[in-house]
Amino acid sequence: MTPKTAQPVHSLGPRPECAPSGRVLIANSAADPQVYSQEPGYTVAVVGRYLIHIHTERTTSTTVGVVRRALADLEARYDKFGYLCVMERSSELILPSDVRASIDVYVKRYSSRFTGAAIVFEEPGFRATVVRSLVTAVNVASRASHPTQVFDALQAGIAWLGGITPGEPTPTRLHQIVEQLRAPPK
Repeated sequence: MTPKTAQPVHSLGPRPECAPSGRVLIANSAADPQVYSQEPGYTVAVVGRYLIHIHTERTTSTTVGVVRRALADLEARYDKFGYLCVMERSSELILPSDVRASIDVYVKRYSSRFTGAAIVFEEPGFRATVVRSLVTAVNVASRASHPTQVFDALQAGIAWLGGITPGEPTPTRLHQIVEQLRAPPK
């Protein structure tokens, strides 16, 4: 199934452009990322049956709103889809209570639609334990029914999620897209 079009279409070359607030940059095919936002603190994109959320600073109500918009678009296209969250080392791990409550709401709303959620945090030690605890708390509060795992390597997270999420892109292509989205603007 090809993505629906909305607002201006552009070609996503080697690096997707940043989307101004409220505008979605549309992919040319289901294998190209549809970038919802590429702000300094986060990136949200959809490619095929995957939502990609790259978290580099702190999660805000705006971040949650963009994620919810992307999830609503995926829901309109597919019965099931995967959620990939990459938390960079610079990520703040404390969530304000209103933001945490908003995340609980969307996890509860879409849990039956998620094939799975892979959370990637490529740092060992105490901060990794905090991430696992945060993910567990969100899943318990939202009564999540989908499988969720926290990974310490992007490739492992994508391999797991790719194994339970049908369709394009392949895990190799998804890895390329995520690395492209993580790269600093040139």
